[in-house]
Amino acid sequence: MKKKSVLPVKSLSALAFLAITLFTSCKKESAGESADNTISEEEVVDVMAQGLAGNSGGFTTQTTTAAGVAARTSLSCGQTSDTLITGHHISGAAVSYSYSIEITRSLTCVNMIPASFAFQYSGASSYDAPRIASDDATTAAFTIDGLQPSSTSFVFNQTYTRIGTQQSKIRQRRSFTSTLTFSSADITVSKETHKILSGSATAQLTGQVSTGREFSYGATITFHGNNSATLVLQNGRSFELTW
Repeated sequence: MKKKSVLPVKSLSALAFLAITLFTSCKKESAGESADNTISEEEVVDVMAQGLAGNSGGFTTQTTTAAGVAARTSLSCGQTSDTLITGHHISGAAVSYSYSIEITRSLTCVNMIPASFAFQYSGASSYDAPRIASDDATTAAFTIDGLQPSSTSFVFNQTYTRIGTQQSKIRQRRSFTSTLTFSSADITVSKETHKILSGSATAQLTGQVSTGREFSYGATITFHGNNSATLVLQNGRSFELTW
């Protein structure tokens, strides 16, 4: 059996209203490092951080939202449901954002006890932050385990992708197109707060600037709980993120 519902997400997650702050553990990039008509390292971190952040409707918001849906599901074993989820910034927020996402989710049970959720979704997301703005098509696939009452937390395995156009507001103020993908395994999420407690993910950013120059960057992300994470680029530079 399949049913469809509409769910406004802004009531689900206070995380979506918090700003993200970056602290770098290394020296700042010099102005000349990005003079080769590709995006700068600062812009790479901006895109990855906003794609991750709650205040832009990013990866952490969608994780929290999915955990909230899983926690109060009315689905029966083997049932599939379609849900439209929308979200946007609060008035006066430093970062404006909006998204509209269609989710298809199905419930798997073991011995008639809910065990895991499978989420597939697609939609549109955009944000306008002080340093960068983006307009994206968004797709994701989540598997949520640990639904059993005996489990103290949810366990997420997920892939989250944003494909779109960005406008930088720093340096040369470049515009560029990109594909940003987060992939994670065994991220632990609180059943009480629906926030990420621990785990890790990889980030891959590829694209092309308006000059035609292509770029590709990778990073790893380690979540520490308390709305914080460490992002490490492939060159070893480390950035502490809070939201």
